[in-house]
Amino acid sequence: MNGVHPINTDSRYIIWLLDFLARKGVDIESLSRIHQLTDLERLDISISGATHRALLSDALQLTGESGLGLKLGYQRSLATYDQLAYLIMSCATLREATEKGLKYQNYPGRFSGNAIITTFSEIDGQGCYQVSVKEDLEELRLLAVEDLLSNIMTTARWVLGQPLPVTQLRCDYPEPPHVEDYRAIFNCPMQFDTPVIQLFFDAAILDQPLPNASPQSARLYASVCEEKSIARQGGNVAWRLWQLIVKDPANPPDMTDAAQALCCSTRTLHRKLQSEGWQYQQLIDQIREIHASRVLSDPTLSVTQVALQLGYSDHSGFLKAFKKWTGLTPTDFRTKLWGPQQPIGLGRS
Repeated sequence: MNGVHPINTDSRYIIWLLDFLARKGVDIESLSRIHQLTDLERLDISISGATHRALLSDALQLTGESGLGLKLGYQRSLATYDQLAYLIMSCATLREATEKGLKYQNYPGRFSGNAIITTFSEIDGQGCYQVSVKEDLEELRLLAVEDLLSNIMTTARWVLGQPLPVTQLRCDYPEPPHVEDYRAIFNCPMQFDTPVIQLFFDAAILDQPLPNASPQSARLYASVCEEKSIARQGGNVAWRLWQLIVKDPANPPDMTDAAQALCCSTRTLHRKLQSEGWQYQQLIDQIREIHASRVLSDPTLSVTQVALQLGYSDHSGFLKAFKKWTGLTPTDFRTKLWGPQQPIGLGRS
């Protein structure tokens, strides 16, 4: 989403973050005073998005660690995810856990589901987590992305009872000075300066039974996450619309149908979207951009097939839209992924 209304962060995470920084030698008492972090022992307390960002900015400066985000994500405590952690661990398979985790990715607060959107697809026998980032993160962008990527590895280990079998990592930024930390965490071939952020793994593991599967527990925790996800968004209309549109980006509901689904009038929906910094078509375009980048990464699909998946009957219409979204043509996008020697059999038209 566009980050106009930063999501509050649960106090559980802030407590853990302060303990983490204390182990790095940071004076957390002074830091807490500066950011007025009081009553953290009350679990119903939430921390504003602005305070969270300021705290992370200070953490970067005080630790002097360029790879702080990787360490935050890889070492994060399971307790910081509250009921969402129990939900994904209770799922029958990694496929189900991924579906539930991404549906409620806004649940923990912080950046997920707001400034950062994670999506999933299967591409040529591999699972692929794709990370899309809005530019309002500024100096915290790298930290937030690294936090999310390394936490995928940690979460998968919790869920699977073994490491995620990663096969490739693509990052849309230059190789960082702490690249050795990447090798230790992901242990796979890596590309930097690509047009998209993607983490690939062997899809064979998606449907293997999980060690802690419990269907009844999963249903219980899913209902709790549904309720709290909506509450933590403060009724965020853009997020709720996202859930409707992403089901079929080629055929999104019109404003009238969307308003009916959200139990409000078209006028009210338009007004609420505007207050959150959105136009309805802008939201549809963002979802289509994310979907297009993901599907274009599949070498078995032609550009025409991708255009049809997104509801463009006119090939040139998709080319124009994709260039507007990314600054690249679909062919240029693929060239940046694979180089001039693109995979054999890749359809270009």
